[in-house]
Amino acid sequence: MPDLQAAIDNSTPEVAERGMSNHTWLWIWTGGPTQIHYSTADGHDYAWLVGERRIFVGEWRIAEDMNGRGRSITQICLRYPGVNLPGLTEGWTCKPAGKVFYDMAEREGGDPLRINGRTEAQVVLQKSPANLAEVQALVR
Repeated sequence: MPDLQAAIDNSTPEVAERGMSNHTWLWIWTGGPTQIHYSTADGHDYAWLVGERRIFVGEWRIAEDMNGRGRSITQICLRYPGVNLPGLTEGWTCKPAGKVFYDMAEREGGDPLRINGRTEAQVVLQKSPANLAEVQALVR
């Protein structure tokens, strides 16, 4: 996957922070339920999982770590204190920023789903949405 490797190699802390800050993103993965996140500019992250009414409140941050070849890699780190679910953990989980962005099914600026500050979703999503617009139509 040369595009993925290029995304990882070329990600900088500034680009990663701009890409996360004040964005809503959809993450569909095979290891657990689909997740919708809103990441605030001040480092909070609100995660809404398919099948859950609760919105999990966590934090995000940008880190720079050295890889095995001594090269600096920009990472996006997430944690959700008191939570231990597939894809959401209490401790910091860090992944290369380029991979995080590459794996997002969709991302848009702002908080169109009005997740910021909520601990409970307006509806329980029974299945994985095709896109953020599908969810937005449910919460209007």
